[in-house]
Amino acid sequence: MNTIWQRRGKAIVALLISMVIVIAAGLISAQTARAETLRTPDKSEYLSYVYNGQLRYLGVIGSDSSGNKFYCIQADKLTDMVIGSPETVEDSEKARRMAWILDHYRETDTVSHAAIAVIIQEYFGDDGQWEKHFNSVFGALPNVVSRAGEIWAESEGKVPGRATVERIDAVALRSGSVKVRVEDYNGNLIAGVPFTVTLSGPAAFVENGQTTLSGTSTNEPQVFAWQATGYGEVTASIEYTRGQVKRYDNVTQDLLAFDSYDSVGGEATTFQVHRDFAPSVSTTVPAKEVDAGQPVVDTVTSGLVNADDQWLEGLPIEAKGYYYAGIHHSALGNIVKPEAGESAQAFIGRLASLGYQPKAYGTAVFTGPGQTVEVNAANDAGAAYLAQQDDGFGTWVWVIERDAQQGDAPVYLDQDYASDFLEVAETTSNRNMAEVSSVITEHSVTVGAELSDTITVSGFPDDHGDFAGNEEYGFEADRPYAKVSLWWAGDPDDASKDERYKPKGAEVPEEDAYHTKVGSWDLPAKNGVYRVGADAPDAHGNPISIVVPKHGWYVFVWEFAGDSRVMPAASRYDDGWERARAIEQECEEPCEPDPCEKECEPEPDPCEPDDPCEPEPEPEPEPEPEPEPEPEPEPEPDPDPEPEPDPEPEPEPEPDPEPEPEPEPDPDPDPEPDPEPEPEPDPNTQSPEDTTGPEKTAKVKTTGVKQLGKTGVGMDAMLVIGIVVASLIVAGVTLIIIKRRSW
Repeated sequence: MNTIWQRRGKAIVALLISMVIVIAAGLISAQTARAETLRTPDKSEYLSYVYNGQLRYLGVIGSDSSGNKFYCIQADKLTDMVIGSPETVEDSEKARRMAWILDHYRETDTVSHAAIAVIIQEYFGDDGQWEKHFNSVFGALPNVVSRAGEIWAESEGKVPGRATVERIDAVALRSGSVKVRVEDYNGNLIAGVPFTVTLSGPAAFVENGQTTLSGTSTNEPQVFAWQATGYGEVTASIEYTRGQVKRYDNVTQDLLAFDSYDSVGGEATTFQVHRDFAPSVSTTVPAKEVDAGQPVVDTVTSGLVNADDQWLEGLPIEAKGYYYAGIHHSALGNIVKPEAGESAQAFIGRLASLGYQPKAYGTAVFTGPGQTVEVNAANDAGAAYLAQQDDGFGTWVWVIERDAQQGDAPVYLDQDYASDFLEVAETTSNRNMAEVSSVITEHSVTVGAELSDTITVSGFPDDHGDFAGNEEYGFEADRPYAKVSLWWAGDPDDASKDERYKPKGAEVPEEDAYHTKVGSWDLPAKNGVYRVGADAPDAHGNPISIVVPKHGWYVFVWEFAGDSRVMPAASRYDDGWERARAIEQECEEPCEPDPCEKECEPEPDPCEPDDPCEPEPEPEPEPEPEPEPEPEPEPEPDPDPEPEPDPEPEPEPEPDPEPEPEPEPDPDPDPEPDPEPEPEPDPNTQSPEDTTGPEKTAKVKTTGVKQLGKTGVGMDAMLVIGIVVASLIVAGVTLIIIKRRSW
């Protein structure tokens, strides 16, 4: 700058002379904004120099009533000291620096006033004469030219070039801050510049609760907090002051003076705010099917209705759940939604009017979005609620009531929240527990006998079999049939070992050589009393007939595989009421030997004899020689004592042979013949006295049954025995007669 002033020193001197010696010419323009005459400057406000032999003045030309200093901008013209029409000089860095100089050096020394006049002519002169005057000024007042350069350099960095206000909380919707920066034209922060920040929209400054906040710039950015007062768009704008200069168009001489500090807009920013927020919950039942007696549980996750909502950090929000049960399957898909603006309690009341009453409740508290808790349903008394028989389908409804919140929470909630009724993710099926009781017809049977069972089923829904399923909700159709099976257990080769395989445990065993499923049949999966066996029909109308095929244990087992409405169920494998013991058929008569068989056949029939049968069918004649020892009892008195004392009658019988048949009606006189057939029992028969144990007894009885069953002549055998006995009696009588004749 100083280089410029030195080069043009002579021209400045000439210009200053022309500024001081101004010839008033013409009348004041009709456009003059105010007809005010300037006060003559004090001698301390200007200096003089000579240009073209004339004395010129360099400095303040005059002052107005406000104390503003006026300077000439036309070097070769005189002034009439009247203020002409004002016009604000176009805003620019040069104008702002000039305004700062004029304002900053209102009251200063003489040299500085003269230096300001030099600056004005240099940057704002418009008559083209300044170049001629500069050399004169520089020659006469070099110190003034030097001071002009200093003052101009000083103004750099003293005026604002721009001001900005920006939001510094990138995600805050409810509250945040704005940052204010005032910079010079080089981008450096400057101090001392007044500014005002304005929030246009639903927000206010925390510091004063107002939408505007004023301050003065510093060498550091300034931060101001705000809070939302509603929902919508907010624009934060800034205005800062910068000085202006005015040019006064006079008839004789145009003048320049400081005007004022005016506000100018800086860079603004716009953002969305939302003081209130609408919390929500999303829920998913952990299991679509809940068995009777099990707890009812829901998984609840907090969220926000609007994606741009902002949960007030740490603010607790309580959600309440209502659990409804006993819903018929025909209602699935009939989702009930809350209406716009409907309060939570109004929605619950509307559900009640539709016939839905909650059976249990739950609560969850959240302090932010994305939090998950598991909630167990509880009854009115606070005890855990367990799924009930015939609860049918159940569903949860969750609400957030603004007025029921604690502390400051109600202030920040837009409105109540309620979830839909019968949401797919919130609906469960509470499965019934089926019950079965049954009694087998006979608990002890023989091979070849018929088996039957009476089964009583309860616990199924009354309309089981009518539900066709619902794919959207994830529920399968009712299973139409239950199944009843007959199981056998035992040792196939040894009936005596069957006891080892007596049914034990609740579950049916794996099939093997000792455990076999005899058969199975479908029964309706409904409540009722069902007969299995004895030609009773199965679920398809086919008769069921069950004949015991072999010895061992037999058990009826009823089972239902389960579906979405009824849990799996089965009767116990070791249920004593469902169990029967089968044994081989036992014989009631002793076995008759088969004359055609030398040895009994090795059949598995328990009537198998222990020893081979005798080939002779009639062993009775063997004891006939035993009558020979009959003479030994002759010394004993005869049953008829009369012949013994009278030996004379011996010849009497000769002439009269007819008395011979007299002993026939009384065979008792000879006691020997009667006991003789007793030691001749059937070789396959044993008396109870000869039986050494129950095993032998059983074998004897079984053999008899076998022979009878084999020959079909049980009655004939008895006849033969009778004939043999009769023959023995006749033989005995005949023998007596012969003896008497011999006597």
